[in-house]
Order: sequence, then structure tokens, then C-alpha cells
Amino acid sequence: MQNSKKNLAFKIIVFIAFICAVALTVLYFVEQSNGSQSYFSYHFAIPITLFLVGIIAVFLTRISLKNYSGESKGDNLMIVVGILLFVCAIFSLIMSYVNG
Repeated sequence: MQNSKKNLAFKIIVFIAFICAVALTVLYFVEQSNGSQSYFSYHFAIPITLFLVGIIAVFLTRISLKNYSGESKGDNLMIVVGILLFVCAIFSLIMSYVNG
């Protein structure tokens, strides 16, 4: 019972992160095509999107109930990918202020 509640919470977090990442990506590209970007879009849209995709990558390993291959190399790799996405989010935030 406790595991199913935890699993449901992870699924909800992944779903909300996905919706927010898609919305921020659409906002970024709409403003990019108009030629005038807002302060938020210029500095924060890409780092927040990378951070949300990192959350999705980390939590997807928790959501999967079955391991079809019997190995956990893929799950471990997704955790590394999530951590690298967090680092890239911080790096892109820093670079948006350095270049802009």
C-alpha cells in the first residue's frame, strides 16, 4: 500500500514536470520566433526546462515497476543522465548571464 502511494506521487511529479517543460519550451520558441524575448524566457526558460527533464529522468527509474532485462545498468544510467541535466541547467543559467 505504501509503495503504491509513493509510486503515484512519483507519477504525478513526472506528469507535472512534463507539462511544465512542454509549456516552457513552447513559450521559448514562440518568443524566439517573434524576435523579442522576455527576461524570463531569455535567462530562465532553458535552465528550468533542463532541470525538469532531469527530474523526469531521475523519477522514471523509481516509477518503473518491472526490470525486463534483469540488469539495472539502464536505471543507473538514467540517474547519471538526470544529474548531468541538473549540471547543464546550472551551466546554462550561468552562461545566459555571461553572454547576455
